[in-house]
Amino acid sequence: MASILIVDDDIGIRLTLQEVLISAGYETVAFITAEEALKYLQQYDPDLVLLDLNLPGMHGFNFLEIIQQMDNPPPVVIITSSTDAPSAVKAMKLGALDYITKPFNLDEILLIVKRIIANRSKDEQLAYLRKKNQHPDYDRIIGNSSAMQAVFKFIKQVAQTPKTTVLIRGETGTGKELVARAIHFQSERGNKPFIDINCSAFQETLLEAELFGYEPGAFTDAKRRKKGLLELAHEGTFFLDEIGDMAIGLQAKILKVIEKQTFRRLGGIQEIHVDTRIISATSRNLEEGIYHRTFREDLFYRLNVASIILPPLRDREGDVLLLADHFLNVYNNEFKKNIRGFTPEVKRLLMTHHWPGNVRELRNAIEKAVLFETGDFITPAHFKLTSFEPERNILSHPTSFVIPPEGIAIMDVEKALLENALLATHGNQTKAAQLLKISRETLKYRLRKFRINYHEIKARPVE
Repeated sequence: MASILIVDDDIGIRLTLQEVLISAGYETVAFITAEEALKYLQQYDPDLVLLDLNLPGMHGFNFLEIIQQMDNPPPVVIITSSTDAPSAVKAMKLGALDYITKPFNLDEILLIVKRIIANRSKDEQLAYLRKKNQHPDYDRIIGNSSAMQAVFKFIKQVAQTPKTTVLIRGETGTGKELVARAIHFQSERGNKPFIDINCSAFQETLLEAELFGYEPGAFTDAKRRKKGLLELAHEGTFFLDEIGDMAIGLQAKILKVIEKQTFRRLGGIQEIHVDTRIISATSRNLEEGIYHRTFREDLFYRLNVASIILPPLRDREGDVLLLADHFLNVYNNEFKKNIRGFTPEVKRLLMTHHWPGNVRELRNAIEKAVLFETGDFITPAHFKLTSFEPERNILSHPTSFVIPPEGIAIMDVEKALLENALLATHGNQTKAAQLLKISRETLKYRLRKFRINYHEIKARPVE
């Protein structure tokens, strides 16, 4: 909700402006003198100031000059007499954006206010986006595999519903944020802001302040009002990355935002309305979090309206070399090089590596190789995979497994291995992953893929 500061010594004008602006959905505060208003500005950051020039005490011109010297000055509209045109011109030269003449037209005032506040909102959003530097060259989804074609289809379908909440799941580095951005930019919200935050990067109280903002005095260092990121995402998309790491107390507040589209700043009593689509992502098993009461079941159902599990890179047949070529071009441009490709040995490494870090690991490996390579092709000397291990057989004696004459579905074998590993470890996912020589995240992905109920297996007796 935008806030407007009114400074005028005429009680009739103050009350009329407040009544009209509050009815239009704005928050207002009014003062008689510039001195009182200046104290307010030392703590709060209104979206607009409506300023009368002829005030008792400090003149409006002097107050306007002080406002313009602030770090982030609010826009100012002057209230002046219709016969005092020179004063209006002078005020515009001092930094006022517009002026209103007395007696004023209320519809005209609302149009001016709406236009200025809309522009200020855009400026705040652009400043945030520039600070985040959100559009690097590699910020594209690349892939021809059937697994990625399903992802592209999901993006297209979900983008047509600009209010539906979306949950993106997958291992670390699979591109969950890129999918969220693609959904946003292909939707009708695409020309509005895309604001994101990583829930695992902040301690609970700091995350709450970043999300919702705060009022002066909400905590020790809160000297001035600060808008939260949710306000910046108004009419756009808000992306909650790693929502599985969010404290359970904050989860209740996010649930309120989804259901009622309102929230309060820290230390505030005013309900703030926000129209934003919520997209969330996680590499955690949220069902397991519900079972252990670290994740709210009601929030899960609200987030899980449209859901997708992103495939790990090792399951995206043919995409590794495609992505490697893409990142080679990106870093050739960045480092002003002209490396033509990869040697056969490096291609073999690319194809046989397990890629536990997925696309992020691949991108980092290519960046490092391009940085240090001096020849025409990336060679094994500069393409180092520190976590690389040769692919191991699942069975210690591969010939001991006999395929029956009628054949067997490899999917059934994989599912049985997963169930047996969990059964042998009494449901301990970390130990089961170690038995199968895969990461814990890979195990969780495959449990979801085969819809294996980990809790049921955990309860079974070992035969």
